[in-house]
Amino acid sequence: MTRAQELAQEIKGNDEWNLELLKELCELADMSEEWESADGESFESVAFKAAEKLGVEII
Repeated sequence: MTRAQELAQEIKGNDEWNLELLKELCELADMSEEWESADGESFESVAFKAAEKLGVEII
């Protein structure tokens, strides 16, 4: 299992978004800048894009 798959599994197992896990997922997808620029309204779309880029599902 890759780290991206492990993160996706952990993220799916939580009732609420874990921002540290989402940040790490974005870092793995080489999307740190996008994550740092995201706000309360846009962080989900950045996280979903990172998951898609890595080929994992987070919901």
